[in-house]
Amino acid sequence: MGWSKTEILAATGGKILRGGKKTRFGEVVTDSTKVKPGSVFVALKGEHHDGHRFVGDAVRRGAGCVIINRSLPKSGLADATTIKVPDTLRALGDLAHYRREQFAPKVLAITGSNGKTTTKEMVAAILEEASVGRQSWRGRILKTEGNFNNLVGLPLTLLRLRKQDKVAVVELGTNHPGEIQRLAEIADPDVGIITSVAAAHLEGLRSLSGVAREKGALYRRMRATGTIAVNVDDPWVCKLAAKFPGRKITYGKRGSVRAKSWRMRGTSGMQLKLQVGRRRCNVTLCYVGQHNIANALGAAALTLGAGVKLAAIRRGLANARPFSMRMQIEDWQGIGIVNDAYNANPASMTAALQTLRDLPGRGRRIAVLGDMFELGNRSAREHRRLGGVASEAAIDFLYKSSSARTTPNSPADCAPR
Repeated sequence: MGWSKTEILAATGGKILRGGKKTRFGEVVTDSTKVKPGSVFVALKGEHHDGHRFVGDAVRRGAGCVIINRSLPKSGLADATTIKVPDTLRALGDLAHYRREQFAPKVLAITGSNGKTTTKEMVAAILEEASVGRQSWRGRILKTEGNFNNLVGLPLTLLRLRKQDKVAVVELGTNHPGEIQRLAEIADPDVGIITSVAAAHLEGLRSLSGVAREKGALYRRMRATGTIAVNVDDPWVCKLAAKFPGRKITYGKRGSVRAKSWRMRGTSGMQLKLQVGRRRCNVTLCYVGQHNIANALGAAALTLGAGVKLAAIRRGLANARPFSMRMQIEDWQGIGIVNDAYNANPASMTAALQTLRDLPGRGRRIAVLGDMFELGNRSAREHRRLGGVASEAAIDFLYKSSSARTTPNSPADCAPR
């Protein structure tokens, strides 16, 4: 569904600098190479790129509207409608929020130091099995793809909403204070979860309490009529949830959603007995590692908050598959490989090493580890501590890979190139 000039102005509060020939436009893009005839091009300024340099390219490719925050030569704007706003990044989020409110899907938001992506994949799989009344939600689920969980990625995700979408499952990431607050404003979630609070992004968030404060913005920003899933095994999460006035669904060892028992199924996954209140069912997971039980419980609690039945949760969890490079079990010439190379922080890497320790097999256990970035002055300490974890996990060989630093949470990563 496209955009009218009136809708763009209402969403962003912008001013028309130059009126174009068209009054209706197509999709919103931030990369000039993805412009199609009639697109709305938002000129973002990132760490390494300034989208204003690509406005001319966007117009030549057929952009019907450009959104900028500073004046540009009229010669490069041709017949495109030009709208000026104080902040183009904020305008992008405002457009996404406008579309979210316009289509009004049920929004489930996921943040936390660990388990966000796995929980998101499990939740989406469950929702594909769910229905409201007699109407199935299959094929009507929008979810975050890849690392589109920041101030650029989340809006671009919500801008993919269609009228027929019933639910949006969005991941909220952060590496500096205030980001979760803004992301929650944009998404305006109905149901939310903080999976955990652990040492991650300490370069920007300074301390564990800083991480907790930042993650807690999700619960603080949610409406009082909303529902949150609470990991009772995480003291920080419990503290953050204490002041939430709305409905709470607890999960974990003492939660209303819990695993009564579980066992490994070799390298193919796990079997667990899921208990929700007084109801129980057997669940098969195609995931390995005890930490993924917590992710499954969180996904169950979150979808219960959205009104999903236990039978759909059981089917969805069985259908869920590991995200690329998240605890993937691979086979190479008879050698079993655990691929958990997507990202790393102390807690997630500890979980990976412990999972490698617990996997059945008579061969040697070899870990190839990369760097853990954004840990600030705790970096050396956390790397040394992880060496102790590897020793306790009886890893036979430990190698360090040479890895280039990437910053997927930078707005520039989605800026025009």
